[in-house]
Amino acid sequence: MSIIDFSSAQQYISKFSNKSERERLLSLYLSLPYQRINDSPTLKHYTDWSRFEKLNLQVNDFLPSKEGRKIDGYTEITYPSEIETKDEPTNSLIKAEEHKLVSLTLALSNKITISSSNLKSKKILFYHTSSEGVFYPLNLEVKVEDGDTMDFVYMSDSPKDGMTSSVISFEVGRDAQLNLTIIGLSSNLFIYSKALVKGELNTNIFTSRSFISHVSYSIELMENAISTFSAKTIGLNNDNINVRVSVIHKGKRSKSDGMLKAISTDSALSVIGGDATVSEEALDSSTSIIGRAYNIGKDSKAVVAPMLEVKTGRVQLAKHSASISRVPDELIFYLETRGFSRKEAESMIIKGFIIDENDPPFLEKIIDEILTEAKVLVSV
Repeated sequence: MSIIDFSSAQQYISKFSNKSERERLLSLYLSLPYQRINDSPTLKHYTDWSRFEKLNLQVNDFLPSKEGRKIDGYTEITYPSEIETKDEPTNSLIKAEEHKLVSLTLALSNKITISSSNLKSKKILFYHTSSEGVFYPLNLEVKVEDGDTMDFVYMSDSPKDGMTSSVISFEVGRDAQLNLTIIGLSSNLFIYSKALVKGELNTNIFTSRSFISHVSYSIELMENAISTFSAKTIGLNNDNINVRVSVIHKGKRSKSDGMLKAISTDSALSVIGGDATVSEEALDSSTSIIGRAYNIGKDSKAVVAPMLEVKTGRVQLAKHSASISRVPDELIFYLETRGFSRKEAESMIIKGFIIDENDPPFLEKIIDEILTEAKVLVSV
């Protein structure tokens, strides 16, 4: 089997005007590997691609069976919906050859372009969903024009036997600011995203409830560009979650600051990695990536892997660190001496670990709901 039922995919693309190009992309999908061999001992691949291969999903049009989450003050776009699309299987920053599932996603989707210059509301919630037994792809370009500001939330959610697959590019112009949140809650999830930044980009990434998920997010920083990012995963049951954030400093005096956090429970695997590359031309730049993880299941595994590559001798700052541990017994003991039960103490520590002061309120609410439903948290 494979991710999709190939006959339904062939029938699906027959409705497009550029059928031959989409057939070429489908052939490319079949020929590409899921991952290329990498000899570096510090870079490992943790995604269990065989889980994708067992899905055998249909490809067809459908209407969402439920409304997406609401966020106060945000204009919601639910996809698929009546949003305008273009019959173009291309993305401005991402090439089909970059990954097996990128070529598949581009082959089966139209392009959606969202520009800050055409929006009445500068706060957008883009809700991407699927249906049971259906593979639903997305090809999205988001552009924040020079001097503009946008808050953009991409949220992916699908039922147990459905899958969302997205190819998303972000372009942030000079003196522009994008506050971006990527939330992956689909049971089967693929996100491949790139950002080209000339201004400022602040990103939150969160994934959980995924039987299998692979999230790749790459940021290119031009001269004087700024990027902050916080990437988090919570693995439950037998989830297999792999999130990787890459920052490439291409311009002088560019700055990046990243935090990676993972929690793994039950028999889940939660992997979160971040790597920063400072190119030879990126003089006087600075970068920092800090990684932390908690294992709170007997058979669970959490991996956090920050890496740096500095190709110039002129940097302002370049640092990284990582730690993985169980919930600290000394903290539990301290809280028990203050009258809390062990379970209450663990709840307080875990919540304090995964939720940051600067998290958007809607993200904090989602994390709290997931931890409570999974009985990781108890009321205190």
